[in-house]
Amino acid sequence: MGVSADAVTWGYRFFLGRDPESKEVVATHRGAKDEMHLAQALMSSAEFAARQRHFLVRPVEIPELAHLEVESEATPAETSACLEKIKAAWSHLGAVAPHFSVLTDKRFLPDNLPEAIDDFWESGRLEAERAVRTLARHGFAFPGKTCVEYGCGVGRLTTALSRSFARVDAYDISAAHLDLARQRARELAVTNVRFHECSGNLLGEVEACDAFYTRLVLQHNPPPVIAELIRNALKALRPGGIAVFQVPSYISGYGFRLREWLEADHPLDMQMHCLPQYRIFALIAEQRCAVLEVREDGSAGARDRIVSNNFVVRKV
Repeated sequence: MGVSADAVTWGYRFFLGRDPESKEVVATHRGAKDEMHLAQALMSSAEFAARQRHFLVRPVEIPELAHLEVESEATPAETSACLEKIKAAWSHLGAVAPHFSVLTDKRFLPDNLPEAIDDFWESGRLEAERAVRTLARHGFAFPGKTCVEYGCGVGRLTTALSRSFARVDAYDISAAHLDLARQRARELAVTNVRFHECSGNLLGEVEACDAFYTRLVLQHNPPPVIAELIRNALKALRPGGIAVFQVPSYISGYGFRLREWLEADHPLDMQMHCLPQYRIFALIAEQRCAVLEVREDGSAGARDRIVSNNFVVRKV
C-alpha cells in the first residue's frame, strides 16, 4: 500500500525538523505500510532521540539570588517597640478595612464587601480544608487535638478549623479584627474557639497545642518579630505536634536594619518583610523540630521578586 512522497516529507518536517536529504530516502520510506508505521520509524531513529534530548532534557536555569542584609535579632525592649508600631498599623486597618486587610482583593474593600462576603468566607473554608489535608498527609490524628491559629483576623479560617479540632486558640493583634471574629463565631454558634488579643506580651507563651497554623501573617512583621513568633510557635507544640506556617524567605532588593526601622515614621498600613531560610531552619533545629516539607507557594505574590515558602515541621 505504501505512503505518498508528501507524507514522507511532512513526516520528516514534523518529527525531525527538516526535509528529507535525498529522493532515495523518500523512496525508501514510501515503502512503509501506512502513515502510522512511517511515524513509528521516524520516532525510532537516533536523530529523533537526540532531538528529544535537546528539547526535553534542557537544564532549568534558576535565577541567582543576591545577598540580603537582614538583621533578625532584637532585645526585648526593641521587640516591644516593634510590636507597638505593628499594633498601631493593624488596629487602624481593622477599623477602616478589616476584611481587605486580611485578604487583599478589591472585592473585599468595605464598599464592595456586601456582594462578596460569601466568597470571603468560602476562601477561608477552602484554605482550612487544605491545612487539614496537609496535617492528615503527615499522619496527624485529629480527635481530641487542639490548634493555635496565629493572625486569625476576622475569623476567615477560624470557624472552619474548629470543625476538625477539639479547641482552637485564635490570636490577633487587632481588637477590631477580633470583635468581628467573635461575632462570626457567635453567628455560627461555634463554642470551641478561644480568642486572644496580642499586645505587649505578644511574644509570651502561646497555648500549648498539637497543631499550629498561620498564613499571610508573619510577612507583615519585621524579621526579629518573625523569628520570635516562629520560635514561640514551635515551643508551644506538644511532642508529635505539627506546625504549618508560611513566610517569605527572600525579597529582591530587601534589607532590614532594626534601629533605622524603629526610628522611622511608618504609614498605618501593612508592610512586607522576609526572614532568610537559614534563620528559619536554625529556629526549627533550636526547638527540636524536624522538617517534613518546604514548598514555594506564591502566597506573597510577585513571584519574580519574592520567594514565599510554606513550612511543615513536627516537634520531635
